[in-house]
Amino acid sequence: MTLKLILFYIIGFIILYLEPIHVAGVSFGILWKLVLIMLLFLPILYKILKEKYMETFTFLIIIFALKILISYTSMDYIVSTLTLFTKELMLPILYFFFILKLDEKSLLFLAKHFSILIILSFVPYMLHILTPLCHGYNLSAYGLDNQYGLVGPFMNPHTASISLAFALIVITRHISRDNTKIENAFLLFILLLGLYEILLTYVRTGFVVYIIVGLYLLLKNITLKKMVLLITLAITLFMGGVYLYNTNDIVRMRLSDKNKYVKKAQPGSGRLQYWQSAVENWLDDEDIVIFIGLGEVYAMDKMEDRIGERLFAHNKFFQVLQREGLIGFGLLLAILFSLKSFLSKHRESKYYTTSVAIFIGILTEMMFQGGFYFNVMFLFAIYLALLKKDYLEHINKGKN
Repeated sequence: MTLKLILFYIIGFIILYLEPIHVAGVSFGILWKLVLIMLLFLPILYKILKEKYMETFTFLIIIFALKILISYTSMDYIVSTLTLFTKELMLPILYFFFILKLDEKSLLFLAKHFSILIILSFVPYMLHILTPLCHGYNLSAYGLDNQYGLVGPFMNPHTASISLAFALIVITRHISRDNTKIENAFLLFILLLGLYEILLTYVRTGFVVYIIVGLYLLLKNITLKKMVLLITLAITLFMGGVYLYNTNDIVRMRLSDKNKYVKKAQPGSGRLQYWQSAVENWLDDEDIVIFIGLGEVYAMDKMEDRIGERLFAHNKFFQVLQREGLIGFGLLLAILFSLKSFLSKHRESKYYTTSVAIFIGILTEMMFQGGFYFNVMFLFAIYLALLKKDYLEHINKGKN
């Protein structure tokens, strides 16, 4: 392991560890990303326009970010509005930066080792060497008072679970016959460790993302070998699931959506109610809200009034509908279709399958959770840039 790689892991872990700390009322995780935006956005945008690297999806995301500045209550909650604006700009800015500043080898290095970093960053917390700065999933409802699921260096359990899921997608794709046996053995160990860590978060979203993406990867260009692997994996997961269901009370209650307060199962932990409430919040207000949305804080206020809990819709589509109205919802759909079109144009690239796998993971996360996750956008931007670089390399070879 080189000094450069050691420094990468050390600095990366320090940043992850410090993210939950608040500075002047703003978390360090948001603060350093705001600084990054200010330092990169204008010079990168100028170069992108000059080099004609602007893609339809990046243009639409920038328009969507600007739309966030115009909602029913956007000017009443400036900090929240600017934070959302910044988050939405992350994907295009990272994509632009990777296109302009990093070569293919550096991007692959980042994707692989950032994913390993995410998984290894949980180890000090699992071994109780470090105490998490934020609480994980509260297990008191399952009879374990003052105990929480694994959260590691992250600010909440869903960020932990989802970050692990996408790191596992990348690691899965890096296990290859082109690697040495030692390297594949190490990556397999990291993969199993990450799966165990997702289990300890007690958040199901990460598992759902990884399982759906895993099915896509196994069923793509199905062969007899893949079929045997799929059947073996299904049997293993089924047996493991049955064992956990019969031996672990928390797992059993989480899978059946029950706890010591709720004896009757609620599908999706009440998500259907959240989705319905989000739509009702959107419709039950001033007429202009239908088009421009409520804004994030006001939407959460109305959610609290309606169901007694201050939370998001747990679905990106319903959340955007109530927060940004029909205009924002239409832009979101346009962004997704343009991303699908961009991916389809690069089917011949060796990075196509991984890029589509991450995109499927994002769609799954949007459907069952929603929200913004920097680590996901970071990895997605890397593979979008790799697709573009691969395409430009083939174009240049054709000219020579």
